[in-house]
Amino acid sequence: MVTLRRKEIYRYLGFRNTQPPEDMVQRVETCVEEMERAAVFRTTHKRFPVTITAPNTVETAGLTIYSKHLYKNLSGCDYVYLFAATVGIGIDRLIKRGEVGGMIDALIYQAAGAEMIEAYVDELNTKLKIQAAAEGYKLRPRFSPGYGDLPIDLQRDFSRILQLPKTCGITLTNTLLMVPSKSVTAFIGCTKETPVKDESVYLADVVNPWEATRPGAGVSTQETENTNVEKCRFCTKGDCEFRL
Repeated sequence: MVTLRRKEIYRYLGFRNTQPPEDMVQRVETCVEEMERAAVFRTTHKRFPVTITAPNTVETAGLTIYSKHLYKNLSGCDYVYLFAATVGIGIDRLIKRGEVGGMIDALIYQAAGAEMIEAYVDELNTKLKIQAAAEGYKLRPRFSPGYGDLPIDLQRDFSRILQLPKTCGITLTNTLLMVPSKSVTAFIGCTKETPVKDESVYLADVVNPWEATRPGAGVSTQETENTNVEKCRFCTKGDCEFRL
């Protein structure tokens, strides 16, 4: 059974650096118990050689992908995993039930579901790291379709190559959303280079989807404050959608 970090669930619910009231704690515990009974954990992955060619071209698994951010993420890699995981449709059913019975439970199921798939994927990632280390490889951070400039259309290729309806029970909607909703697909690079120490910093700095700027980097303090450019490299947000 995957261990859910209560602190993360509370953070998703908006309780940052504060302890929620006791009635909310008890409600979360009740919802988590139901989710643990409803969850069906499934995963699959395949490893392929990868070729990185400037400018910004990645070739693997019969695909040619044009993406500056995936190119940066996989540069120096010999192989890449195509990876998928889900915690099952039962969590979606609980969310729907919560929406009918009261939005508080629906919000808790959403928050705990996000933590459940994250914790499950982290556990799987650790196992892949151990396997890769036995061959002298390290893993790069996960990089999913729709992240940065990586096309969401790649979900179709993941579904086809990994046979996701059969292996994980994951299907796609017309807008390429995954069902079950608490599911993840990702590229995971294998490299013999020195591993990154902090994956969230790496994703925000090296593979920076917003092309962040900062004061002193060619933009004045006033100009920076007046722009819409997100300052990923120096952001301390823990719940950014770009921190996988």
